[in-house]
Amino acid sequence: MYRKSFILFLSLLCAAFLGGCATADTVKIASFEAQISTIIDSIEEINDDMNAVDTDSGSADVKMLAYMKDLSAAIDKLAALEVPSSDYQYVNDLALEAQEYMSEALTLYSQILSTGAEYDPDVAETAFAYYEKACRRVSVIVSLLHGNTPSDVEITYE
Repeated sequence: MYRKSFILFLSLLCAAFLGGCATADTVKIASFEAQISTIIDSIEEINDDMNAVDTDSGSADVKMLAYMKDLSAAIDKLAALEVPSSDYQYVNDLALEAQEYMSEALTLYSQILSTGAEYDPDVAETAFAYYEKACRRVSVIVSLLHGNTPSDVEITYE
């Protein structure tokens, strides 16, 4: 009788423990998804603002640089998210790459717009290439979160 009671108690304890872990994981994943959704919404809003800048205005370069800084900060937040499970590891990997590329783009754009700097089309081209790479990684993250794997991207799941 004692042995059956002990086994029943042990079984219930394991079930409660495993159920608690599943609940904790579910809460972590839900929190992660809410955070990433907020960041992606912010990135989309910044993108809309960037596209709305009148490039013929005298303040276009200042506005664009400010939006680039906002975009860089949003990507930094994306890269800083704690990934709740290996199912989302691609988010961290791609976000870290996007963060690196965006940092390079921002540095180069700041250099281009610094007071007294001579415009260098090669630097501008390189900055834009880094910007595009950062944006592409964010785009891939969004696609993957929606369950779509872009055909031009090779993703490995470990």
